[in-house]
Amino acid sequence: MNQKEKEILKIEESFKDTIENDLYKNNTQNKKIEIKDIKYVGEATWQDKVNGKPISDKVFIVDIEIKEIDEEGKERITEQKSCYLGDKCIGGTIGDGEILFKSTFENSEPDKMQAVNELLENTPEQEIENNSMKKLQTKELTEILTAHLGRKVSEEEVQKLLEEMDKSEIEELKEEKEEQKDKNKNENVLSKKQTEKIKVNGIQKADLNKKVDGKETLGKRLDLEGYDSLYVVYSDKVDDITSETKRNNTTYSLVGMTKNGEARVLNDEFEMDKTVGNNASRETTKIRANSTATRDNKDLSIYTRKSNGMSIGCENNQGHVDMFLYQKTLEENENVGIQIETSQTRIIPMETREIMNRNKGIYQKEKVQDEIQEHTENGCKPDDVKDFDGDETTGTHEHIDVDYYVQDILNYENDEGEEKIKDVFTEKEVRDKLLRELKEHKDALSTEQIIENVKQEMNQDAEFYDREHKL
Repeated sequence: MNQKEKEILKIEESFKDTIENDLYKNNTQNKKIEIKDIKYVGEATWQDKVNGKPISDKVFIVDIEIKEIDEEGKERITEQKSCYLGDKCIGGTIGDGEILFKSTFENSEPDKMQAVNELLENTPEQEIENNSMKKLQTKELTEILTAHLGRKVSEEEVQKLLEEMDKSEIEELKEEKEEQKDKNKNENVLSKKQTEKIKVNGIQKADLNKKVDGKETLGKRLDLEGYDSLYVVYSDKVDDITSETKRNNTTYSLVGMTKNGEARVLNDEFEMDKTVGNNASRETTKIRANSTATRDNKDLSIYTRKSNGMSIGCENNQGHVDMFLYQKTLEENENVGIQIETSQTRIIPMETREIMNRNKGIYQKEKVQDEIQEHTENGCKPDDVKDFDGDETTGTHEHIDVDYYVQDILNYENDEGEEKIKDVFTEKEVRDKLLRELKEHKDALSTEQIIENVKQEMNQDAEFYDREHKL
């Protein structure tokens, strides 16, 4: 578990202690209420009615199971979701439907209701599920039992192993794990001398405080808010930085640096994405700083953040490293991302950054992937980012079979039946000319007229070139 997950679990367990007494005192002989899970959503913020200052409180979704026994002795089990603002239940639902607010809350606290609604709408469902107290407790116990038994323990094994242990044994294991953590916590922290070496020799640097998607910083998207900068170093140099650090079998490794100059090798914070990179066949879908898009497997190292699934890719681009922020699509499980601003990359346009906006969701990334693949298959490489915004109604240019028309232009016969163009121009020159003309005149002329104009112009240039060489 990372630090953020531990903090969320602590908040949830404390919240459970706060509300369970109030819930359980409603239990009777024929009715039992039990908290099955708690999911921390985040903090809702609204304006104080008196002084206008912002006020925040935590929002939780509580899964409750109610067992009731009727007069005939039959048991009925009902599942319910309740929404809490602080320690007050403000609404709920039976089943998986939308949460309905209590009328008293809706009528008397419209500002708070709006704040809670906005938080729920802007927080992805997967993020809420990942914050599940049940999941985090299982994850914590998996790590504890793995350390205790000296072997990898799966989450599926945890329940069975817990049945064989009493509560005091589990608490002892937790204390043992914390002691070991305190003993090893400085293993990957770099000395001041090593930190200065990274500043000098780091081959790329990204500012984690930059808004990478138009709304959130790169640090927040990568769950690295405690750091100020992200450095890329050659993996074979990691041993020179600190001999205690695990070395990855990739070209590059990542180092995080705080504002006060402390640095940490992040190999334990990320895991390698083995589906892409060196010798991998799977391609990544990316939108570059110049707003064009490609599907390729040029990334030499891609790291996925263990805490939230976001990825950073490093590509060697003619001697310097381009960095990309990635997210997996749901259906294809393929990386879709944007180039991020670094010390060697110019500012990324807002239109490009907004494509990775968290609010657009993972399905939006699938639309982006489909659009980029469509452009690629049609042989074009538009530089208008609207072509990759995931909006099905957007169409800034017409798709054509570029390869077909390049050959059509090369094989053009003039009035004398001569194929002059192919004698003078290369295939690349024809392609560049065609794409240039399509871009420049797409709004004024039809595709057929543009192609015909290219034929006439290039044939004329070829005949002129031929006459010049005969003189």
